[in-house]
Amino acid sequence: MSSSPDQIKEELLHIEIAVELDQGKSTNEVAEKFGIKLLVVKAIAKIIGADQPQTKTVKSRRFSEAEREVLVGRIEAGETVEDIGAEAGVTENTLRRWCKLRGITPPRILEQISIAEQREIRELLEEQVWQDIAQAYNVSRDAIEELKEPAHRQLDTETLSYLFELLREQPAAASKKLCGIAKEAGLDIPENAVSSYRKRLKSLNII
Repeated sequence: MSSSPDQIKEELLHIEIAVELDQGKSTNEVAEKFGIKLLVVKAIAKIIGADQPQTKTVKSRRFSEAEREVLVGRIEAGETVEDIGAEAGVTENTLRRWCKLRGITPPRILEQISIAEQREIRELLEEQVWQDIAQAYNVSRDAIEELKEPAHRQLDTETLSYLFELLREQPAAASKKLCGIAKEAGLDIPENAVSSYRKRLKSLNII
């Protein structure tokens, strides 16, 4: 374990900031929440791409009525217009027009959900099935997945710091192996927590 406690603390703070930005909060809100300079938050937002609008290039082609029904049905079931458009090669505006003709409102993505609603949805996810919540709030399946509490967020700071260093030293090691190493150190870490934290660190290009 080569990093100092201060370095680990700073890295964990940066991860928390990135999580907040991923959840749709503005750089101003995050800076105020953590009591740090706006420039620092903007720098992290630039690293993870939160300051860049996501654009997807698609090609257009003719679709049969049956194909349109299938695509609109998938959107009604909770898939995003953006993902369907990129996969099928049809513009988002066209998909929205097809939905409108069939009286269907496309589900909202995370960026379109208010912070207050995000908080409500997280609380409901602890008690209800996600399909009912997605329908009630008209949100996409992807948004629900992003709002679910990742397993590693249940770990205390000491355990999370240990796992952070462990994954940095052995980023490709199997989750089961890392759980065994942690157990020898007196820490009980579930495999799903290792997997979710590995995914998060990879998304931030830390490992």
